[in-house]
Amino acid sequence: MSNNANQIGQILIQQGVLSEQQVFEITQAQKKNPNVPFGVLAEKMFDVTSQTIEQAWIQQYHQFVGTIDLREQQIDEQVLSVINRRQAWQFEILPLRYEPTGELLIAASKHRLARAVSFMTNQIEQTCLFRVANRTQLRDFLSHHYPMSEVTEEILVRAREMAHA
Repeated sequence: MSNNANQIGQILIQQGVLSEQQVFEITQAQKKNPNVPFGVLAEKMFDVTSQTIEQAWIQQYHQFVGTIDLREQQIDEQVLSVINRRQAWQFEILPLRYEPTGELLIAASKHRLARAVSFMTNQIEQTCLFRVANRTQLRDFLSHHYPMSEVTEEILVRAREMAHA
């Protein structure tokens, strides 16, 4: 069993989605089919929804990378042109810079992380490293770097209220 599968399995146990026995059965099936991801087996064997698997992956990823404080980050203004304003807001992503190893570092909200990863994988050829940013802070930075007149402070306040409801 891969460590990745173990972590997702533990998250699903903690959430009450799967039992320890079910996770064990999935990992046994994965030993027979090592190229089949844990999530796919959980869906097939125990009717776990793809959305539930995605949320567990996001939680696992966030636990692994932590939360980035955008105020402490250097932003390369040239990298901002990798995406347009609509894309930045739609996927809640902020390209920060190219790392010395060549990867594009991107801040993303936890709420849209899976969509952001999928979008950027199809959008550019470079490898991207995603770091989770606080959604409110990210939106403040998006307002500064990707201003959109239709995204008013009132809309952001209402969005924050809805997110906390």
